[in-house]
Amino acid sequence: MKQIKALLQHNRNTSESSRQSSSRAASPVDTPSPSRTQTANLAAEVPPPVKVDQISPPPVPAAQPDTVGTAGPSMAAPLEGRTHSGAVGPRAPASFYCPISMELMADPVMVATGHTYDRVCIERWLAQGNRTCPVTGMRLRHLELTPNFALRNAIMEWASSNQVTVPHKENRVNASQLYKGGDEETPNNILQGHDEIVWAVEIHDQRLFSASADKTIRVWDIASKRCEQVLEDHSRPVLSLAIADNKLFSGSYDYTIKVWSLDTLQRLKTLTGHSDAVRALAVANERLFSGSYDGTVKVWDVRTMECLQTLAGHTGPVRTLVYSGGHMFSGSYDKTVRVWDVDTLKCLSTLTGHSGAVRALAASSKRVFSGSDDTTIKVWDSETLECLRTLEGHEDNVRVLAVGERYVFSGSWDKSIRVWDTESLECVKVLEGHNEAVLALAVGPSFLVSGSYDTTVRFWALDSLRCVRKCEGHEDAVRVLAVAAGKVFSGSYDGTIGVW
Repeated sequence: MKQIKALLQHNRNTSESSRQSSSRAASPVDTPSPSRTQTANLAAEVPPPVKVDQISPPPVPAAQPDTVGTAGPSMAAPLEGRTHSGAVGPRAPASFYCPISMELMADPVMVATGHTYDRVCIERWLAQGNRTCPVTGMRLRHLELTPNFALRNAIMEWASSNQVTVPHKENRVNASQLYKGGDEETPNNILQGHDEIVWAVEIHDQRLFSASADKTIRVWDIASKRCEQVLEDHSRPVLSLAIADNKLFSGSYDYTIKVWSLDTLQRLKTLTGHSDAVRALAVANERLFSGSYDGTVKVWDVRTMECLQTLAGHTGPVRTLVYSGGHMFSGSYDKTVRVWDVDTLKCLSTLTGHSGAVRALAASSKRVFSGSDDTTIKVWDSETLECLRTLEGHEDNVRVLAVGERYVFSGSWDKSIRVWDTESLECVKVLEGHNEAVLALAVGPSFLVSGSYDTTVRFWALDSLRCVRKCEGHEDAVRVLAVAAGKVFSGSYDGTIGVW
């Protein structure tokens, strides 16, 4: 163990020396060195040295430029291997040795910073809960490990020509551990990757798309729970998502909407025109409606991606959109709901009556429900646009609504969920259990699922309206929920995705 610690300390020193001498070395602020605590923890987790055909860890080298490949960390000049008797063995280029174990790499893989490590060593480092590059100390934007085939082939060719055997290393770390953090008690269904709040999730085929305040959209494979790709093009937090015409649309605080191909996951176009954050997206009749804090709703052709019209009229930020009965409804902080004809794009009516901001809209086939900071829910006929009833009972802001076949559900800052019969519009039950505000609701085939500031996800049976399951795992508020293919997905303020 002392030998490993000494090698790790030496590697830090030589790597730092090499970086300082490099013509393109980053500033200390950009590439901080790992802390002593990180290095000590890493050394404690590194398994006993794996022998490479009588070659023990190489001796202390002189710092020289890297000689093979461009992805591996800058280390020393070709190293000398030593036999058990102390004799000098074949010399390998410095980049062939893992910066963690200082041994020849059997399976070199690259992390997000572009540095290369042996897979076993870096997986152990990540499974311990570390989220930084061991050489640079930089935080990893994602935890994907990319095989460095070019370097692996070079190592194999060198080993063959020097009659050195590179054994296959065992003790692989379960990949799911890389996404659940270092705490062994963290469930393996909590997927890590985002650095900040998850604002929106969308599901398409076997993929989950998550939008975050960290300016990225992550693409997750539902079956494997692995992040396939990180979409990076927005310059500010991503707030909203929508899918149509085999395209993903993302709205952001940077005032733009990015259009991504669902086939290639490449950006197709950037839609501009809004002068403030794009908070809500909805699709109807091959048209994308975008609601913005600038008080407008813009309409885009999903095929040509051209702006068809700007719908003005709101005097406050547009917070939410919902489609019903050939009409698009927009809810605003100006305390109104505006109704737009999807075909003519004319404003048909301005629905008034709320005395607080309208933060939530939900729709059934014939009715639209609006939830407000005034603690009430108003029910509107989606054809006549008349207010059928005002639902009262909540003691604080109504933040979220969800509609099922028999019931409409409302979640509030008063910590409760109210259940309303969709026909009689009477409150049939108050669901209590959360001890903080209810922020998210979604309806499944036989259950309602709720997310709260209390960090939990609760399942409620639709037949009995009783809580049948309480799920823990997030470390901060549960902000968004989605249901698909028998699974529930939750996005949290802590940047994680829960799969239940």
